[in-house]
Amino acid sequence: MNRNKLGAFVMTLLIIAYVAPLCIAYAGAGEPQGPGNIPEMPGVPDNAVQYNKTDTTPVAEMEQVKAGEPALFRYRNMTMLMNCTQNCTLVVTSDPDLTPKIFGFDIEPNQTMTLTINMSGSPLQGEQVMERTLNFYLGIEPNATLQLSAQIRLHINQTELNQELNRVINTSRLTWMYWNQPRAEWETVESHMDQNGYLVCNTDHFSTWTVAELADTPETTDSGMPIYIYIGAPVAVVALAAGVFVYKKRK
Repeated sequence: MNRNKLGAFVMTLLIIAYVAPLCIAYAGAGEPQGPGNIPEMPGVPDNAVQYNKTDTTPVAEMEQVKAGEPALFRYRNMTMLMNCTQNCTLVVTSDPDLTPKIFGFDIEPNQTMTLTINMSGSPLQGEQVMERTLNFYLGIEPNATLQLSAQIRLHINQTELNQELNRVINTSRLTWMYWNQPRAEWETVESHMDQNGYLVCNTDHFSTWTVAELADTPETTDSGMPIYIYIGAPVAVVALAAGVFVYKKRK
């Protein structure tokens, strides 16, 4: 009798060992943010001037940002808070097929400027596709050569990202990257998560930017699922069959 109970207990543990990682991998997955569902933006200052264009997918949309006056622009699938120490003209375009993104920009240029911002699902011609990105590329180009210091922020919602990308995102491995034209490669920039859930980096130049998830351990499959789940499944099945065989034999 004790052997029968022991066999049943072992089989229960094997089942738990297989099912638990799957539950963890997909825990928290909710409804994705589809285009047109405009999320709220955390950390907006009280003095921000808001421009609500939530029915518009911007195509060369021209906006004005006054020096020292935070401006919040809400489009159909792109929300951005722009704060600039000089007067700035924005020309904004966004790929309508992309899920909503929330950006923040703090810019200190040495002169007034026109800034062209283009959010797309693929890099510009001549730029390589970066693996394990968050499915967007952000082109930021000033109209002239100038000196500046800037902070770029992207709000991170892990639950929505897990659902959108069909894999579990390790937020501690996310980093901003920019396309280094002379080297023809993507270059990582030191990044961190702030208290409002934004992935933040500082830069002194603009180009094409993206956010990617660096390789992590345990190793993952192409689908992003941890390898131990794929390995653990057949192992658990074999062990379970062996347990049943031993249980029946002893019975």
